Amino acid sequence: MESLDLKTEQKVLEVGTGSGYNAALIAEVVGQKGGVFSIERVDELAEFGRANLKRTGYGWVQVVVGDGTRGYEKEAPWDRILVTACAPELPKPLVEQMKISGKLGAPVGQHYMFQTWIVAEKCDKGELKIEERGGCSFVPLVGKYGWKT
Repeated sequence: MESLDLKTEQKVLEVGTGSGYNAALIAEVVGQKGGVFSIERVDELAEFGRANLKRTGYGWVQVVVGDGTRGYEKEAPWDRILVTACAPELPKPLVEQMKISGKLGAPVGQHYMFQTWIVAEKCDKGELKIEERGGCSFVPLVGKYGWKT
């Protein structure tokens, strides 16, 4: 989260809802005026995260079920996108859904191995400024633009 330089009123997409904990942290920073959306591919996890968010006062965070590698075009463009699972490369739809000056943070590399935390910023003409922020290890990002099941 820190690497994305989150600010109040930004519109943020989180890929991988899980328990909802990280979406709640994002919500604390950006607040309701910007908006927090979290996409989860597993129905049961989406419901678990949604219930946890509602129970803890973050019921306004939108949790949707879908392929996170495709992003969430319905609400794009995004100020920030946070991916919480490793991808073989930055998913093209996520890059396309970023605003100019938007940032995308994701672990990129081989699944169940060492990955590199990547922060991509979309510049004025749509090109990406890529910054490597160090090593990490996440579960695989499964979907059309990630790892296959």
